[in-house]
Amino acid sequence: MVLVTGLVALYASYRWVIYGMAVFSLFGCALALGFGGIGILPAQLFLAFFALRAFNLAGGKRLADAFALDKPGFWLLCTCVWGIAGAIVLPRLLRGSTLVFPVDRSNPQVLLQPLGPVSGNLSQALYCVGDVVVYCSMYAFLKYRGVYRTLANAMFLLTFLDVLAGLVDIASHAAGIDVLTVVKTAQFADLTGEEMGGLVRISGTFSETSSFAGFTLPLFVFCLNLWLVGYRSRLAGALAVASGTLLLLSTSGTAYVGFAGYQAVLLFSRPGLIARVATVRRQRMWVFMGCAGVLGALYVVLFLPGVATALGDFVEVSILSKAGSSSGVERMTWNAQGVTNFLDTYGIGVGLGSIRTSSFLVLVLASLGVVGVVCYGMFVGKSLLLPVPTHYPFAERAICYAARQGMIAGLIVASTSASVFELGAGFYIFAAAAGALSPRMPGRAPARVPGRERWAASGGMNKINASSEIQ
Repeated sequence: MVLVTGLVALYASYRWVIYGMAVFSLFGCALALGFGGIGILPAQLFLAFFALRAFNLAGGKRLADAFALDKPGFWLLCTCVWGIAGAIVLPRLLRGSTLVFPVDRSNPQVLLQPLGPVSGNLSQALYCVGDVVVYCSMYAFLKYRGVYRTLANAMFLLTFLDVLAGLVDIASHAAGIDVLTVVKTAQFADLTGEEMGGLVRISGTFSETSSFAGFTLPLFVFCLNLWLVGYRSRLAGALAVASGTLLLLSTSGTAYVGFAGYQAVLLFSRPGLIARVATVRRQRMWVFMGCAGVLGALYVVLFLPGVATALGDFVEVSILSKAGSSSGVERMTWNAQGVTNFLDTYGIGVGLGSIRTSSFLVLVLASLGVVGVVCYGMFVGKSLLLPVPTHYPFAERAICYAARQGMIAGLIVASTSASVFELGAGFYIFAAAAGALSPRMPGRAPARVPGRERWAASGGMNKINASSEIQ
């Protein structure tokens, strides 16, 4: 299916390859190809067509523009180069200097062992290269007129499919069947079908509820911010409500911690710089949420004391006692050992893919060391902190702003639960949209249709393209 879709996308409008990349990222627990113990997910396989389409359309120069010295992509490229070099050299150079919890397919049990080369060094280095390819390809697409709207539509479609998968998961659990097992063929531990406090732990197309929450929260935040600034507010608002409700019902501690963390970000964000209506909408949202929360709490305490007790027990199990559970103790041990690895290597790091942690921040620190932290921190900082240029149309500024917020949500979730460096194609698509708007007056390439592209490729449009390619 992925191969057929990719071949069709090569000859259709380049916009369809963006839809394909977004949709295939939903299947994070499906196996597209398998070679022994190595599995390739649909999004990873479709990336070949995504990158080839970007190269055919924009050429190598426009792809390389993503890594210019003044662009966030330069620091992502530096992170990738340092990560690959570290994955090859550091486990061998520092062999046995510290104990690690490795990422090793040949040893499924995560046990402490001396530092040395493992399969995770290769797989995580390849994933890192794939993330860079996603970023520069999407960056090249976004230089064409109207592609920001295409990106928003693709994310709307992805959110709808994600919500649909969550609803199917709930319905199939109630019916006693697992409908989504057909898209869970990768070699991951399957933790679907579990319950907590009488509620099904929603996992959608993923292997566990934590992965579902980590994937859904950035989509929820993206739609929420588009609703705030007034871009296709009805559709964005409906998808935000639907995805947010599923996150609240998911019983995932990752979802609840992510919600709390992003609320602090939302409190200090400034969507009013994009649209004045956003300030009023955000105030109304806070008032509505506050009133609804207080009235709901009073009603439950006064008239439904049994429900209040059940909710208290649920919060205790899902959040408060999580750190004391066997899973919580194991994950905290991973993080503590990651900090120890950073100190044992004097800030150099143990190499990308050498260790497993339960926090993206600890992972970057322990794997890539001080150099990796600086490079990746510069990438994130330049993507998020530079002002959104005001000379672009409203739609592009709104989607850029929402993508930045989605990127922040992805980092919040990853900082609480990510065990590997790879954050997924969605995160780097958001990152490309966050940093693709130039602070200078842009030269935007016009939208193309497939017939014109084929004519231009044959040389029939050379003279016209020379004068009209850049507006």
